[in-house]
Amino acid sequence: PRLMAGLQIGNGFISLGNGPRNAEGRTVYGCFIDLPDGTEHEVTDLCSGCGGGGIQAGLESLLSFLGAAAESYGYRQRTGCPGENEDLFPPAVVQWAAENADEIGMLACEIEESEFDLVEDE
Repeated sequence: PRLMAGLQIGNGFISLGNGPRNAEGRTVYGCFIDLPDGTEHEVTDLCSGCGGGGIQAGLESLLSFLGAAAESYGYRQRTGCPGENEDLFPPAVVQWAAENADEIGMLACEIEESEFDLVEDE
């Protein structure tokens, strides 16, 4: 466990924390994806939009990218043609995301459609 906001998805876990703002004013997020096999994957290139963003916005973005990668994986499985977002994460993460695509999609909708902040920023 980390002292970061996190979500359990299937038997995996994602965690995310705010980092500094870069020269463009975008929040750089610290993200980790812990897979059920015990491997840990760090995401080092997730940033907010212009003007920064909180942890909830970062979780929305991370879930969106995981969903896009899972969708590309499914497309390749069905057609044999590579999907354009399958390379967003390492192959093990993409496969895990595809296996948990429904839960990822539901969590993304819950966070996006919530009337209230689900995560309090520092």
